[in-house]
Amino acid sequence: MAIPLRRNASALVGTAALLAGGGWLATGCSQDGPFSDTDLAMLQTFALVPLPADPSNGNADVVAAAKLGKQLYFDTRISGPLGPYDVGGTNGSLGNAGDTGKVGCVSCHDPQNGGSDHRSQPAATSLGAGYTSRNSPTVINAAYAPLWQFWDGRVDSLWSQALGPPEGVNECNGSRLAVAHLLADNYAAAYGGVFGPMPDLSDSTRFPATGKPGEPAFDNMLAGDQGIVNRIFANFGKAIEAYERRLVSPNFSPSPFDQFLAGKTDALSPEAIAGAKIFIGRGGCAECHRGPLFSDLSFHNIGAPQEGEHVPATDVGRYDGIAAVIANPFNRNGEFSDQKTNDHLMGLTAGDDDIGRFKTPSLRNVSLTPPYMHDGAYPDLWDVVNHYNFGGETGLYSGETDPAISPLLLSTADLDNLIEFLQSLQDGDPFPTADFPEGLTAAPPP
Repeated sequence: MAIPLRRNASALVGTAALLAGGGWLATGCSQDGPFSDTDLAMLQTFALVPLPADPSNGNADVVAAAKLGKQLYFDTRISGPLGPYDVGGTNGSLGNAGDTGKVGCVSCHDPQNGGSDHRSQPAATSLGAGYTSRNSPTVINAAYAPLWQFWDGRVDSLWSQALGPPEGVNECNGSRLAVAHLLADNYAAAYGGVFGPMPDLSDSTRFPATGKPGEPAFDNMLAGDQGIVNRIFANFGKAIEAYERRLVSPNFSPSPFDQFLAGKTDALSPEAIAGAKIFIGRGGCAECHRGPLFSDLSFHNIGAPQEGEHVPATDVGRYDGIAAVIANPFNRNGEFSDQKTNDHLMGLTAGDDDIGRFKTPSLRNVSLTPPYMHDGAYPDLWDVVNHYNFGGETGLYSGETDPAISPLLLSTADLDNLIEFLQSLQDGDPFPTADFPEGLTAAPPP
């Protein structure tokens, strides 16, 4: 299929219903304060709510699973050889071409740096075994998304998201057999305490050291042995999800905005207050950036320019993501899901209007996660708000932008205030936790 590249005006618009909110109004705010009652009611819908359950992972909230998951999150031994772009000491390389055991989840999603990649240069995409084709989204608060993960929603759970990078040739460049052996050789006791006894993988004829679907070492295995490895691999993802479910805003000291919602009326500066009014008013931001995550968790074509070093010329986004999630053996309706559900997959088909759509990112901690857009096209928040202010007419991209698009006509002062509000969404340090004495986001002890 030929995918057209278009240059159109764009602004962030949304069609999804308002997420069910929780929380409370800021104590002491009324029509006599900086916000009207209508504004306050709207701001209330952004308040944090309890984390949604994930029934597809029966160990999602088990402490032992989270502890194992944190070890695996920081373990770089899941990775295979680095590629030719890796030259030690340059561009944030993790080593030299051919080096193994250098890339882990933490390499591109550092929880001590906003949950994203501040290492790779140029920063638009991430340098693992090679350069990825998209910007690394933050892992902080990813657990709030009840279904779709990645920019294109090509997986439907947080645990299945964790299974993509280990085998991605430009990410960890590893394999599920290598992951299974890593668990068997180094984490058998911890694994057994969560998922039951670790299978015996010592027969190298049955269980080669490395291999994944599409490679003879894996494809030539007996179906039953493939199932054993796939089960271990799925549990690897479920343990990582259990840790990532701790990486949510309620486990960090509250942002100025959340402090305001809790009653600290002076937590927001006058500029942030002005920016909040724009955000929920004439800026139209809340049409898509809504609910506790400041995201409608849906997909939109906003005309972000498809440009940058190592960024492909064409990216159809959600269009390809739909086919991928349906075909994924680790989706919520597959044999490795602890509670099979398929309502979200029934009738799901890709249409031309899905071309160039990408998931609405959360704006919590957005000031910590530059660059921005799915391809890292914009280095700072000013470029982002300016993109929408001018209607998104910024460059070539796939598909058609959402139809209700027009420039916002905001002044420079308006944009500055909007950025001030976005900066008020930044959490503080993580709270101490007995489960991780070293700290929630710090590397686990060796």
